[in-house]
Amino acid sequence: MRERSMDKRNRIKAGAAIVVIALLAVLSGVFAALYATARAEEGAADERYRTLAESTYRKSYYSLLYNVDGLENATNKLTVASGKALKQEYLADISTYATAAAENMSDFTPENAGDSRIMKFINQTGDFAKYLDDKLNKGGSISENDRATVDEIALSVREIKASLAALSEEVESGGFSFVDSLREADSTFSRTLRSFEDKEVDYPSMIYDGPFSDSLAERTPKALHGEEVDESGCRAVVTKVASADENTDISVKSGSKTYFETYDCEVTTSAGRAYVTVAKKGAFPVSFAMPEALEGSVRVSASEAESAAESYLRSLGFSGMKAVWASLYDNVYYVNLAAYLDGVILYPDLIKVKVGAESGKVIGMEALNYIYNHEERTLEAPTVTEQEAADAISEYIAVTSCRLALVPTKGGGEVLTYEFYGTKGEDKYFVYVDAESGEELKIMRVLDGERGLLLQ
Repeated sequence: MRERSMDKRNRIKAGAAIVVIALLAVLSGVFAALYATARAEEGAADERYRTLAESTYRKSYYSLLYNVDGLENATNKLTVASGKALKQEYLADISTYATAAAENMSDFTPENAGDSRIMKFINQTGDFAKYLDDKLNKGGSISENDRATVDEIALSVREIKASLAALSEEVESGGFSFVDSLREADSTFSRTLRSFEDKEVDYPSMIYDGPFSDSLAERTPKALHGEEVDESGCRAVVTKVASADENTDISVKSGSKTYFETYDCEVTTSAGRAYVTVAKKGAFPVSFAMPEALEGSVRVSASEAESAAESYLRSLGFSGMKAVWASLYDNVYYVNLAAYLDGVILYPDLIKVKVGAESGKVIGMEALNYIYNHEERTLEAPTVTEQEAADAISEYIAVTSCRLALVPTKGGGEVLTYEFYGTKGEDKYFVYVDAESGEELKIMRVLDGERGLLLQ
C-alpha cells in the first residue's frame, strides 16, 4: 500500500517536473523571442539613425560645396575690387559664406571642431572680412598688407574648393557612405578634412558692426503693348517663331498668369515636338524650345552661331540686336544678344538664343529680360571720361578693352557704365564703372567650367 502511495507521489513529482521543464522551455522561448525582437528593434533603430546621419552628412557636404564656391568667388573678386562700396559688398558676401561653411564643416567634426585648423581658417576668414568692412566704415582703407592677406586667403579657399569638388565622383557613387568614411582615418574624405591642417594665415584683431541687406523691386513687362490676340493670331506668331509651315499641327492653350498672360503652344516639327510661349498682349514671342542634338561634330563656329542668332531675331522683328556673349556646351551654342542705342549696349534688353553647333539652326529662344525691361530711352552723355573711369579700376587688372554699357541695378533701375574687360593672371574679368560718378559698380568673373563659359 505504502509502495503504491510512493509510486503515485513519484509520478506526481515527475509530472510536475515535466510541466516545470515545459514551462521553462516555453519561457525560454518567449525570452529568446523578446530578446531577438529587442535586438531587431535596436538594429532597426541603428539603421534609422545611420540613414538619418548619412542624409545629414550629404546635405552638409553639398551645402559646404556651395558655400565654399561662393566664398572663393567673393574673395577672388575682392582681390581686384577698387571702389569702397563694391569692396564692402564682397566683404559682406565673404562673411556670409564663411559663417555658413563653418556650420557645414562642424557637422563633420562636432567633437573637435574648435581644434580644426580648417575650421579656424574659415572662421578667421569671415572675421577678417568683418574687420576690413569695419575699417572702411571708419574711413580707413585696405592696406597692401591687407591685400596680400586677401590674396593668400583666395588661394587657400581655391585649394579647399578643388579638394572638396574632387570628392564629388566618389560621393555620388553607389557604395559611398559618409558614416563609414568618417570612421576610417585613412578614407579619402577623412584625408581631405586633414589636408589643410597646415594652413596658417596671420590675421589682425577684428571687430564688425553688421551685414548688408538688399531689396528687389517688383517687375512689370514694359515691352508688352497693344491688344490681346486670339488663338488664330497666336498661331501666326508660332509659325514664324518655330519656322513652321502654315499647315503644321499647332496646339494652343492658355498658359501662365504669373506676370502676364500667355499662350502655351505645341508644334509638330521634323525633329519632334517644339514648344512656344506667346504673350497674349501684343502677340509677343516669349520663348521657344525644340529637341536638340547633343551628339555629333561641331561644324559651326561661334561667329557663325552669333550671325544665325542675330538673323533669327531680325526675322521676328527685333531690330538692332547684336551678340555680346557666346558659349558652347553639349554641342549647343548659347548666345546672348542685347539691343544697342547710339553705340551703347543695353544689357537690360537681353535675349538668349540657342543654336545647334552641328546644324547651325536656332533651336531655342527666351526673351523675358527684354519683355520686362525694353522701353524707349534717352541716354545722357557720360560725365567722366574713359580714362577717369579706368583710374577707378584696380591696378592688378590688365585692361584690354572698353565700351559703354547700360546695366540693370538691384533696385530695378539702370545705370550707364564703362564696361572694361581685363585679366589678372589667368583670370578674366568684366569691370563696370559708373559713367556719371566714376565709381566702380560691379565685377563679373569669367569661368570656363563644365557648362562652357560662365559669368559670376
